[in-house]
Amino acid sequence: MSKPSVIVDGVSKKFGLSLKNALKYGLIDSGRRLIGLSNSQQLRMGEFWALHDVSFSLEPGDALGIMGVNGSGKTTLLRILNGTYGPDNGNVMLRGRVGALIAAGAGFSPMLSGRENIYISGTLLGMTPREIKNRFDEIVSFAGLEEFIDMPVRNYSSGMSVRLGFAIAVIGTPEILLVDEVLAVGDISFQKKCFERILALKNQGTTILLVSHAIGAIWAVCDKGLFLHKGRPAFMGDIESVCKAYDEQNSRSSQAAMAREKATVCTRHSEGHDSCPPDELLPEEYGHGSGGTGDVLCTRIRVLSASTGEETKEIEFGEPFIIEYQYVVRNRIRDPIFRSSLDAVHYKFIVSLDSYEQGCTWDMIEPGNYTLRVRVENQALRPGLYSINNSVISKGIGVHLFYRLSAASFVVRHPQDRFLYSNEQAVCFFPASMDLTRT
Repeated sequence: MSKPSVIVDGVSKKFGLSLKNALKYGLIDSGRRLIGLSNSQQLRMGEFWALHDVSFSLEPGDALGIMGVNGSGKTTLLRILNGTYGPDNGNVMLRGRVGALIAAGAGFSPMLSGRENIYISGTLLGMTPREIKNRFDEIVSFAGLEEFIDMPVRNYSSGMSVRLGFAIAVIGTPEILLVDEVLAVGDISFQKKCFERILALKNQGTTILLVSHAIGAIWAVCDKGLFLHKGRPAFMGDIESVCKAYDEQNSRSSQAAMAREKATVCTRHSEGHDSCPPDELLPEEYGHGSGGTGDVLCTRIRVLSASTGEETKEIEFGEPFIIEYQYVVRNRIRDPIFRSSLDAVHYKFIVSLDSYEQGCTWDMIEPGNYTLRVRVENQALRPGLYSINNSVISKGIGVHLFYRLSAASFVVRHPQDRFLYSNEQAVCFFPASMDLTRT
């Protein structure tokens, strides 16, 4: 049995709520360490736990997806593992070379060229000068920066910095790879290439720790999950169980915010219209990008089985399903268009469900509550995880009245091993007859 490549034992990290407190307590803790004393084990006035009592271990080849809302301690944990921060309590043990991509351009010297930064960053990651030289062309090619490699990094876009940083981190074949949400900065084709490389490293025995709000990406890469809530480990286990726990916890924790939103919506409606939203507003954490003019609010999204009408998170391959939306319309809308689209793990907007394209039109809708059911027939989605984007526009003015990205998700399953040897990059399945003849 192999030894664990990552051991995190009771790790905690606290920060001051103000710069004054951080400086004061930092000096006190430095003095304590100089005389051989450990840091304070208790919170002091003006401090909070960014991480508290986190423990886990990972074997070579394990992939851990770390999820949680903003401020839950995900990036702090990766920075402790990378050595940027030291833990106030607990211990961390890493076996092997660590590749990390935690912030766009982190560790780069902006005045130096991309070429020079490759040598500096590679050395910091434990690569020898000969190894960097041998892999230099591969790093530049992976990043796609052949024309810009001698340009100062200060002139790079955030996407270019991410591409270069990721290429340096993964081409050296690290034993441990730490990846934060920064991959969301890159373009779609580069994200796809990154995930292919991450999966290849995992298959070679690299231990992966991936932080992302994109549950589809975590689902595709990781076999284990850690859900952090206010700096504490709320749930850890297999990736499917953790994703479900994350969903359920978000629903419970958002009830107060949903009640406030409901009260706000009710007060904004015109007099004489009984159009307050239902009690079960859509949890904010289901969508990490939302906006619009505010004339329309989507209060709930559910995926239903077409055969039973019951809410479900899992759909059998080939079976029809229903996406149900509940809307509050705050103002009269002329020529509304209701749009939905589906995202797969590596691809955005693979399927469009547009009311105008489907021939469903409305000249005018008045303020009030509405339920829209979109029945999808003959779906040909391959097994995997899919997320739903939702928007409403007015054809007359051409602006978004409402939009929300990754508003809900569902899994397509197949009970047999029909897709075991198929291309993992494909998204849709088209039935076809095949005839092989010898000629």
